[in-house]
This record gives sequence, structure tokens and C-alpha cells, in this order.
Amino acid sequence: MHNIETKWLEDFLALAKTQSFSQAARLRHVTQPAFSRRIKTLEQSVGAQLFERDVQPVRLSDAGQQFLPTARKVLAQLQAAVRQLSPSGGYLPRINFCAAHALTFTLMPELVRWIRQQESGFMVRTEAANVDVGLNALRKGECDFLLAFHDPQSWIRLDETLFPHCQLGWTRLMPVCKATRHGQAIYRLGVDQDVPYLAYTSEAMLGQAVRERLRSQLGDLSLKKVYETAMAQGLKQMVLAGEGVAWLPEVTIQQELESGAIVPCGAEQWVVPLAICLYRSVSDEKPMVDRLWQLIGERYGAV
Repeated sequence: MHNIETKWLEDFLALAKTQSFSQAARLRHVTQPAFSRRIKTLEQSVGAQLFERDVQPVRLSDAGQQFLPTARKVLAQLQAAVRQLSPSGGYLPRINFCAAHALTFTLMPELVRWIRQQESGFMVRTEAANVDVGLNALRKGECDFLLAFHDPQSWIRLDETLFPHCQLGWTRLMPVCKATRHGQAIYRLGVDQDVPYLAYTSEAMLGQAVRERLRSQLGDLSLKKVYETAMAQGLKQMVLAGEGVAWLPEVTIQQELESGAIVPCGAEQWVVPLAICLYRSVSDEKPMVDRLWQLIGERYGAV
């Protein structure tokens, strides 16, 4: 095996992430021919073809899949060593979170604040994303942690050996609407006909949980879909405007429930219990990720 340059490993990770030679070359600030030559040189150095080039998008070969965690680990360890040798350099490792849109505004700030009280030697980047986008980012190493809702009745399951999780708490996905000035629901599920329904889009995880609950429960609700969006925050604003009924996570509407601006409008059978979970990938071997995972596990208990 020949000497391997760190820039080749960074090239490798860029191509694994983008699955495109042209995009990866732009990320690495080199021409595409030069980038392709560097990837080829890396493959010659390790003695294996790391990418399948005859498919679109480009994807990792079996050898590339095996090499991926090693490349990440080597670069992470090198960066950690440089930080230790240059403590005054002002560089802080970055921890990348993906979070469900609704949790970005509620639990995420509280979680980051608590973590930084325990360990301050890092910076945080948070990206709001649908659960499927977040899961894909976690699989590809584009984020270190995923904060998301989980419906225990859902068929969606992650392999715990690859993506362990900590359960941070519970909330309820509940049907709510605006209240009258006397504190009564302006719509009543199971009583009123053609109740205006403010729905999640089909790809939204919360929408899947609502649809499953509607299918599984006895009783027929007279709903008329008038609006849809992927974001709970958008549905919340429509509810406050009196435009209809929406299923919202209780954790996102606590203030409105306490003030009486929003009220429950359906029986308990239409409420969906949701776990709030934090996921990581075992292939992510950043020392700071391991440290934070240990702290979180000590507080919440790893599953």
C-alpha cells in the first residue's frame, strides 16, 4: 500500500456524500478531471475499486462501504490530534444535528443548552428536515445526530446495531382547533360534519402517524381536507386562524393549550402517543460524538 494523502480521504468522503464527480469536485475546489485522477490514485493506493462508476448516481462499491468508516475515523483522529497540539487555535469541532421541524423550535434548544453545560468544547449546526431526509443524512454521515418523533405503532424501524437511540421523552399527537371566546372547541370531531381538515403532506412522518390512527380506530370522522403542509408549525398557524382541525404534537402547543387559544377537539381514541428519540450512527467515530452520546445516555438512559 502506498502513502495515502489526507486530501484523498477528504475527496473520497465528498464523493461518497454527493454521489457525483462534478458536485464533489466543486466542493473540493478542483477541476473534475483532477478530482477523478485523485480518486483513481486513492483506489490504486488501497488496491481496490471504491466506487461503481457504471451507475447513476455513482455509488460506493462493497470495498468502498468497508473503507468509509475507516476514512472517517482516520480524519477525525487526525483533526483531534491537531486540536490537542494547537489548543489556542480557536477551532472547535462541529457537531451536526438533524431535527424534525417541530422539535427544532421546542426541544432542540433545550437539549443543546443542557449538553453545552456539560461539555462546551464544540459548536452545533442544526438542520430542520423531514424524518426520511434526516435518516438518509444519518446513513450517509451527513449528520451526527437525528432528533425525531417515533410512532411505536409504525412499521418504520432502524437497525439498533447500526443506529442506536436514546428516548428523550414522550408527547401526544392530538387533534386540536381554535377555541371560542367561551373556551369551547369551534369544531367537534365525531359530531360535526365536513370538519375542515388541516393535514400533513404524504411524506411527513406525522402525517403517516395520523393516517394510521384514522385507519386503525373504530368510528368514522367526517373530515374535509382543505390544506396541507409538511410542517407542524404551519398547521399550528392555520389552527390559530380558525381554519380547521389539525393533529399537532402537544410539545409544540403547550403555551397555546395553557392560554386556551387552542383546545382538544376529539376523543382520546384519536390521540397518537409519540416517542421523542435521538439517533446516532455507530460508524460515526468522532471523539466528541462519543462523548456527547455518553452524556446523553447517562441522563436519559440508552436503549
